[in-house]
Amino acid sequence: MTDTDTDARWNARVRLALASRSVDHRTADVVLDEVAQHCAATGETPEEAFGSAEEYADTVVKERVPPEDRAGSTGTHAEHVGAALMGTGCVALLAGPVLWIIEGAMLPVTVAGLVGAVLVGLALTGGNVAFTLSGSRVRAAVCWGSATAVLVVLAAIAFTTLPATGLGRIPALAVSVLGITLLYWGVKHGSDSDPDSDSGSGKGAPAQADLGTGAEGWLRELTRLLKEEHGIRAARAAELTAEAAEHLRASGGRPEEEFGPVGPYAVRLSDEDSTSHERWWLRDGVRSSVLSLFITVGLTVSAYRAGLPVWQVMVGCAAVAVELAILVSCVVSRRSRSSSRA
Repeated sequence: MTDTDTDARWNARVRLALASRSVDHRTADVVLDEVAQHCAATGETPEEAFGSAEEYADTVVKERVPPEDRAGSTGTHAEHVGAALMGTGCVALLAGPVLWIIEGAMLPVTVAGLVGAVLVGLALTGGNVAFTLSGSRVRAAVCWGSATAVLVVLAAIAFTTLPATGLGRIPALAVSVLGITLLYWGVKHGSDSDPDSDSGSGKGAPAQADLGTGAEGWLRELTRLLKEEHGIRAARAAELTAEAAEHLRASGGRPEEEFGPVGPYAVRLSDEDSTSHERWWLRDGVRSSVLSLFITVGLTVSAYRAGLPVWQVMVGCAAVAVELAILVSCVVSRRSRSSSRA
């Protein structure tokens, strides 16, 4: 691969990383123009000069996006659910052609299979919601994760204990039609959400802080945002909150007067604190590796159950090993970079 191809791939990854952080297209163009000018003047590659694409995107966001615009950028609960529905829809959309190839154009439907498949779909959606919420709303993520575990157990019970009474046959591509429906539902569910109504958003936080306990509520919300939204360790978040509380006791002022809205202030503290970090399982590289691993495992298991030749199953197992190695490498490299910066 030539240096030009490598630079183009780095630029593409930066654009994707900036887009995922809600940076507009015009700002991305300006940033990449500056990168090109710097590299032309110094002879360095973009990665040598600015680090990995995701690290540079984080730097751009901190330097060019005001804290007020970054507060509450993790999305509302409804947006997380909508994204999960879209993820489940994508899986169903792809599953239709795969089932057609493995099982034929018409799929037999049984009581056990129908109930189990519905529970698996619900578990997949719940798992997606828990996964995305784990970066910003830990308690909600635990609730969704617990519900997902229950659904997985119920699905296993349904597949193994319910009667295999035949209910007829359906076209395999009906699964893809269901996927398209879930995609549309997910888009509509997320777009209908009201960002101001979410308790974790930056706009909703000041109103929440004004309820009941005043400064105490503002300080509690600050601790929550530092830990859940910005990945600061609990001890350090408590320390930063204690410093703010001490300042308020000394000045006698209100939090909004001294520090401003809690969301933007938490963003500023996170920018200044070297211990903040994004949870490793939410990094783009890790997420894509996990998705690829699950898809590869699913296809390999399906090939084995369909009685395909042994060499094809072995190829699938080798692909699973490669995907697992990529995932482990991605996680280890993230932790190594984090420890070197600390």
